[in-house]
Amino acid sequence: MAPYPAAFLNKPLRRDFLWSAVVYEADKARVGSGNVPTKGDKPFSNRKLHPQKGTGRARVGDANSPNRDNGLKAHGIKAPHDWSTKLPRKLYAKGFQTAFSEQYRNGQLFVIGGDKKADSDKGLVDFEYAYPQQMKAFVETHDLERLNLLFITDVQRDNLLKATEDMGKKADVVTKEALEVRDLLKANRIYIEEAALNWLVTYYDL
Repeated sequence: MAPYPAAFLNKPLRRDFLWSAVVYEADKARVGSGNVPTKGDKPFSNRKLHPQKGTGRARVGDANSPNRDNGLKAHGIKAPHDWSTKLPRKLYAKGFQTAFSEQYRNGQLFVIGGDKKADSDKGLVDFEYAYPQQMKAFVETHDLERLNLLFITDVQRDNLLKATEDMGKKADVVTKEALEVRDLLKANRIYIEEAALNWLVTYYDL
């Protein structure tokens, strides 16, 4: 396997980098579909509830007033709402480097490929057929039943995706561009294609 820079796989554990990256990704993933009804939506009639004078009670407006028990708010968020926050690219890159370094130190990062690739694509993180039985056999052979698995591929691997469908949240398959720091932190075993790791090192080695 080709050597990788120590700056990428030998970073000290910095929880502040990881925390910043995770919060940034979580904010970006928020849908922002909350829609709070306000007085401006006017769900009720605009008619004044009772005459201005002659009732002996305080003056009131229509039923759309947020002061009444009608579920309306004076101010509220309207969908769609963008909850995403900003994070310097260098700081986000530090989060990736820290996550990869921690998994590497713990012996949980496995690179598939390298100089000894065969012509039969043995350097790819994929199965020959899209059978869930293949994944089950792989998990049992390597005693991975209780672990969360992460497969990082250079391009989409359809057979691998279909083979891991029955595992639910115990196995995740992502391409290199879609990878997040959260994916790395949740995994107990990471299998990554060498081409994908090379791309990530180039992209996040800032």
